[in-house]
Amino acid sequence: MTNSKNFFNFNKEIIFGEIGALVGAPSVSYLTSQMTESANIISFSAVGGAILGAASFWLIMRIYDDTRNHKLSLKEFAEDIAYFTPVAFFLTCLIYYPLLFFISRYLIRHFTGVLTSVVLSQFIAFTLFFISMNVYRYFLLKVVGKTL
Repeated sequence: MTNSKNFFNFNKEIIFGEIGALVGAPSVSYLTSQMTESANIISFSAVGGAILGAASFWLIMRIYDDTRNHKLSLKEFAEDIAYFTPVAFFLTCLIYYPLLFFISRYLIRHFTGVLTSVVLSQFIAFTLFFISMNVYRYFLLKVVGKTL
């Protein structure tokens, strides 16, 4: 597969994961807001919903792409997961989820409703995560010679 096709699929999978997060975070935080008014609890539930939605949607798209490209081998899939998952998890813990939590909590407390707060904070957090993952992918390609 060409580098540009790998680049496209890599970013498509991340974006599809974010679509899952956009479904999960507002849904779970809205349901939580029906049970409590605590901005902390609602913001934590947004993070949990984002994790579940993003992981599910990303994995579905990854398997779909590998199957479509006739590249679905367990060894290669496991190797890609080994390169992708630890860094993605680290960056989500370092960038995405703290921003999602703190920005959504701030907006819920001071300005907007739950759904608007969560979606706006997700957009900001995802933008920085997306850039960071592409920097990592570039680094991996140039230093290790591995394409994701």
